[in-house]
Amino acid sequence: MMFDFSVRLRDNARLLTLLSHYAQAGAADRAAWQDRLMEMDGVEPRELTALHGELIAFDWIEQNTGHVIVRPGSALAACYRVTQHGMREFRRISGLEPVEDQPEVAEKPQPKFPRKKKEKPEVPATVPRSRAGAVARHGAASASDELSPPEVVSR
Repeated sequence: MMFDFSVRLRDNARLLTLLSHYAQAGAADRAAWQDRLMEMDGVEPRELTALHGELIAFDWIEQNTGHVIVRPGSALAACYRVTQHGMREFRRISGLEPVEDQPEVAEKPQPKFPRKKKEKPEVPATVPRSRAGAVARHGAASASDELSPPEVVSR
């Protein structure tokens, strides 16, 4: 069963608003890094951070952590940009791109590996009489020795 991530986007207006911000900013040049949105109406800074994290987790935006420039007023410049996947989801939600019905992908059955068979020790079907006597003299017994009586040796 596949999880439809776009449902999360449709159900969370704040998440959609944040994605919209980066999608509209990246519409002209998706490769250009955008400044981080530091404030959003009705959203606490902690929640805004979590929303950014969700966008990253769903691969709708990517973060430029290696070359972030901090501007006065604690703004982060050139920090995020919308991904191709994020732009596609934004267009679908906005009605700019038709929603494609994705066929259900049946799960492939896991390959079954044959179990390794335990090796059975080879036991001769019959024990020669001379061996049976030797076994009896040395005290070793096997399952096949029980089938034939030990040889009686007279001295």
